[in-house]
Amino acid sequence: MQRAAPRILEEPVAVRVIDIDDATLARHGQWPWSRDTVAGLVDTLRDLGAAAIALDVVFAEPDRTSPRRLAATWQQSYGWQGASQGDSQDGSGIRGSLPDHDETLAASFARGRVVSGYSLLPSENGGRAPAKPGFAMLGDDPAKYLPAFDGVIPTISVLEDSASGHGSFTIAAGRDEIVRRLPILSALRGSLVPSLALEALRVAQGEDTIRVRSEHNGGPDGPVTGFTVRVGAVEIPLDREGALLLHQSGSVGERSLAAWRLMEPDRGAALRDAVAGHIVLLGTSAVGLGDLRPTPLNAYEPGINVHAEALEQILAGGHVVRPAWAGGLEIAAAAFLALVAACAAAALGLRLSTGIAAGLVAAVGLGAWLSYARAGFLVDASLPCLAIVAGFAAAILTRHLITERDALHLRSAFTHYLSPDLVEALAADPGQLKLGGETRTMTFLFTDLEGFTSLTETRGAEALVALLNGYLDGLCGVAMAHGGTVDKIVGDAVHVMFNAPLDQPDHAGRAVACALAMDAFATTFSAAQRDAGVPFGKTRIGVNTGPAVVGNFGGARRFDYTAHGDAINTAARLEAANKALGTRICIAGSTVADCPGSSFRPIGTLLLRGKAQGVPVFEPVASDADPAAFEARYAEAFARLATGEEEGAQAMLDLHAERPDDAVLALHARRIAAGERSLRIAA
Repeated sequence: MQRAAPRILEEPVAVRVIDIDDATLARHGQWPWSRDTVAGLVDTLRDLGAAAIALDVVFAEPDRTSPRRLAATWQQSYGWQGASQGDSQDGSGIRGSLPDHDETLAASFARGRVVSGYSLLPSENGGRAPAKPGFAMLGDDPAKYLPAFDGVIPTISVLEDSASGHGSFTIAAGRDEIVRRLPILSALRGSLVPSLALEALRVAQGEDTIRVRSEHNGGPDGPVTGFTVRVGAVEIPLDREGALLLHQSGSVGERSLAAWRLMEPDRGAALRDAVAGHIVLLGTSAVGLGDLRPTPLNAYEPGINVHAEALEQILAGGHVVRPAWAGGLEIAAAAFLALVAACAAAALGLRLSTGIAAGLVAAVGLGAWLSYARAGFLVDASLPCLAIVAGFAAAILTRHLITERDALHLRSAFTHYLSPDLVEALAADPGQLKLGGETRTMTFLFTDLEGFTSLTETRGAEALVALLNGYLDGLCGVAMAHGGTVDKIVGDAVHVMFNAPLDQPDHAGRAVACALAMDAFATTFSAAQRDAGVPFGKTRIGVNTGPAVVGNFGGARRFDYTAHGDAINTAARLEAANKALGTRICIAGSTVADCPGSSFRPIGTLLLRGKAQGVPVFEPVASDADPAAFEARYAEAFARLATGEEEGAQAMLDLHAERPDDAVLALHARRIAAGERSLRIAA
């Protein structure tokens, strides 16, 4: 707010800063100057008609550059006796006639209208408490409510006794170290003391007394909410810590006057209009002297300017205040608006409720801004705004959790019908739930249970359902564990597809691994059933890779996410071909080509009815097989047989003799015995 609407100086205010800046130090030497130099500057300001001269510096020790002190030091250190031999120890003679800069400055102070400064410390340091003006108090003693200080760095007695007033130049920063307030009243060892700005105002008006009235909330016995200070005809509203809330204007060039201009030989009439009738504050903006403070408008504002800002604001009026009712209003508004935001979020759509919450935040911010810009009231919008956001967020979060709970329940139910991957994909992008499809390369896996028809004739309905459910649940679990989408379950058969609806670059490898895992499960399940006296057959599996159209097919009332294409039919026929081949798993060459890291045994080329070209088929090799000992020999025999060599046929028969239970070798042995030398197999 300060940055958006700083205080505007509508007309010149009688406050002037005499700035000991870097240019002044370059002309007249480093700080601290000798006190006679300061005295000359103070005398010049008084001669030019300053209403009051307040020094934002503390003279805590005597001036070491005074000739009288130097003479004493030289006499003690070097035995120097000066121009006279008759000096006495009581200061008579040459030493007694030497000037003392502190006395020179004290004499300048004594001519009137000078306010000396001192610094307050939080801890006791034994410093002498400065003299203070008279206070007339209406109500409680403010000292017991103000920030307490126990230590002080005062100006030396000779100067303090000569000054017309004494004020603290301590500046209070906020918790973020930014200066927004200036203490006008403070408590030193339980006693009320004024600020430098307040004393300068009192001296400028020639007043002896500062009147202080305590402001209470809810009557005289209520808590203190602030103070009103009156000096002459000027009233100053303070907060409950005795500080003035600053309505800052920032660095104003017309306010400051470089000290060197007053110290030039031709000073005088040219600067009279800039000084006459003004309250003059003497301080420094030199970087090396370290009196720079961060404010809302300037990261490096000289401390003397903060005191000048306060005096300008006091004289011009237009204070900013935080009313006693502001805190209660903020709490009530926060509770009400949080409830409104929460109800809107709970009852309305997300867009509308978000708009309402944003509108409430904007309204609160605008209201706080108008109260500041139009009436000078400080109302903190942060609590109502945070309450609106918190109420909105709590309601949205609650609504989200309820929706998530319902969605999780629905998702859990649908995973019994669809692949979890498909359910997640549709939940993430409901736009996919529409008629239509896309062409992509996919891998399909088909299973079938041998002897299922005869099994249905020998088992009761309930027992058959339980048995089949356990079998199908195991197969579907294996398929989903490998990322497959269970397309259909038809009787005892399971249809699985890979690379849809999610992209799976390794879909062929996933399908082969899934086929091996299904075979292991089915073999174990079948053995367990046979041990229990149930004639449960073996499971045959076919795998093929190829292009297909996948998507939602059906009508407006009901549709199904599935795939269509020749690659699917081929996978189904490869599953059926296992019966003729004597194998449990039959994998197409198109799938094998996409699985370079797996081991397969070639079986031959299937000639499927209705297809012009044969389909090379393979059987996966168990991971514990030894290709060097046997599979390499099979591959060599297969290659020689493929070229029509008789030696290839004999090699295949020799392998069959070694492993008579090997279904693929038995197939080739039967074909060789029937006179076949080709690897093209009709199915």
